Amino acid sequence: LIDARDRRRLKVFLFTSCHRAEGRTTLVLALARSLSRRQGRTLLIDVDLNGPMLARSLGLRPPIGFDDVIESGSALSEALIDAPNDNLTILPMRSAVSSPREFLASPAWTCSMARLRREFDLILLDGGPLFTGLSATVLHRSVDAAILVHHRSVTGERAILRAGEVLEAGGVPLLGLAETFV
Repeated sequence: LIDARDRRRLKVFLFTSCHRAEGRTTLVLALARSLSRRQGRTLLIDVDLNGPMLARSLGLRPPIGFDDVIESGSALSEALIDAPNDNLTILPMRSAVSSPREFLASPAWTCSMARLRREFDLILLDGGPLFTGLSATVLHRSVDAAILVHHRSVTGERAILRAGEVLEAGGVPLLGLAETFV
């Protein structure tokens, strides 16, 4: 990720999977924590619009989430949570959104993502699964590249190949695969 950021000038990385329960959120949390110890500001955003898990995984109960920023006009600065002692900021969602396509097509989404791109050096998106949620085609303007997370006992080779096709068709280059052992 650091190499892709520095050499290819990529900044926003979507972590997705084919299905739920492949270890995507756990992986992106560990990675964000590790990357936050490097120079530069790292942001971890929950964009699993149908089943956000980031706040729950961290034991957080945020009064304002990214969903409130986009749907209700809450201030983005109110939803950002800085982790103590490192360069990591979390932007959780409080709940699933009722209309994911409209959520991502809204001017509030576009403006928020543009602002976050300016303010952070590296942005990791904990996205939903490709085959049970929102298509990558809707996210393509906000994402520079994707990492497909998979667990061998959950996702077979055919599904991985299909996921690559879905990402490519959506305009999101596949940076690589990350196998988990959940």
